[in-house]
This record gives sequence, structure tokens and C-alpha cells, in this order.
Amino acid sequence: MMADFHRRGDDATTGGPAAGTFGRSRSGIELVYQDDASALDFEWYEYSNRFGGGLAGTESSYLDTTDVIITGFRQWGSFQLIYGLESAAESGVSLADGFRWGLGGAWKWSPDKETELALGLIAQDRFEQALMPVPYLKAVWRPCGFGEVELRATGLQNGIIFRGYTADRSTTVDFTAAYETLMFRLTDASYGARDVSVGEVPLRLGVTQFLERSGTWFLRAQAEYVPFSRHSFHHAGDTVSSFEVRPIWGLGGRVGARF
Repeated sequence: MMADFHRRGDDATTGGPAAGTFGRSRSGIELVYQDDASALDFEWYEYSNRFGGGLAGTESSYLDTTDVIITGFRQWGSFQLIYGLESAAESGVSLADGFRWGLGGAWKWSPDKETELALGLIAQDRFEQALMPVPYLKAVWRPCGFGEVELRATGLQNGIIFRGYTADRSTTVDFTAAYETLMFRLTDASYGARDVSVGEVPLRLGVTQFLERSGTWFLRAQAEYVPFSRHSFHHAGDTVSSFEVRPIWGLGGRVGARF
């Protein structure tokens, strides 16, 4: 179980209908259960979205947002059933209106003792857009007892993660370079229902430290640099406006326990 806080500074936007600034903070909780054949992950995050300048108050801005996610898998032999349910919406919009889901499967195998591979396909429902098949790939390579490399291509996160840890696993250092996406249902505009899709490329460095030998309580600190972030606003599946945020820095922290 974990409690999480993250904040990015405000920076100028480009390419939109009006000049302005955008910044974002996030706080929430995450609960994870895992055994040898299954995993279940519950996340609740509140996003505080800060719009300034000429962008504030326009249809290319929005209020705070809430994201509630349940994801998991169940494995039989080498086959994994993968599922996800999400409610993501702006304040004042019912989470039922911001509901979407994903369901699919993957085949998981280990070609050698250092490597794990999972390859599959997930059907994702994204608000008013058509049902979309998304390839699923997860590969982990452990060349030694002190590090691993993970490659992910899941639609929501696509990138590579490098991890290094001490012999007793009490300290982990990780670096992530990925393309990540967020999507929220927004209040109706003059042209009807709408949503926003946020695509960004964070470069993230984090350190996780367990506080005692039992490996129960831990702290995590992270810093990130985001050279690319784009907001696209959709109506009936079509993009009606968009803007980009100039490169921005962010800091985050997490406290949790593993039982």
C-alpha cells in the first residue's frame, strides 16, 4: 500500500488557441495484491490542474480531475488474462460518464533464466471513440543480481525502465524513459461532449529505500524532466483543439508498506 504526491511546475503553452501556462499536481493512494498466479492493483488519484494566462477559462482548459483505476491479471500456465477498469473525469462530471475498460490476453514465457516475455493484445474502450485493439508487450531482462531492464508497450505506458539495487534489495535506483498517456472525460462544451487526451514523454529518476531489514516500510523520491507534453481535446472521436507545454520539471514522493 502506498500514498503518493507529485508536482510539476507551471510553464508556457504553445500551439493552442491562446497563450497561457499549465501546471499539474497529483496526490493519491495505490493498493496492490499479488501472488504467484494473479495480481490486482487499485489506484485513486486526484489531479490539480493549473491553467494561467489567456488559456484559463477557455474550452482548452479544465478543472481538477479524478482518476480511479482497477487493473490486474490472472494466469493459467503460460496464458494471462489481462483486464482494466477506469473512471476518469473532470470535477462536476460523473465518474460513470468517465468510464472506460480494457480486456485482453497475453502469452508469457521465459526463453532463459534471465529473461521473461509477455506478448498479447488488449481491446480498449475509450469514451466516444471506437473500440481499439492495442498490442501488449512486457519484457524483463536480468543480466545480474544487481539490475534489470524492463521494456513496456501497453498503450498507457510505452518505454524502457532501468533498475539497479543493492544485494539485499533494500535500495533501488530506477530510470524511466517512456511515452505515457492520460485521458479524462470533461464537461460538455458548446459543440457537445468532449474529453482530453494527454500524451507526454517523462524522463524520470527515482530512489526507493526500505527502512528496516524486514522490508516492510519504504520511502521513494523521484525527479523528472518532461521535454514533450501535448493536450488534445476530442469531440465524437475527432480532435477539435490542442496545445503543447514547454519542457518542464517535476518532483514526487511516495511512502508505503509491503506485507
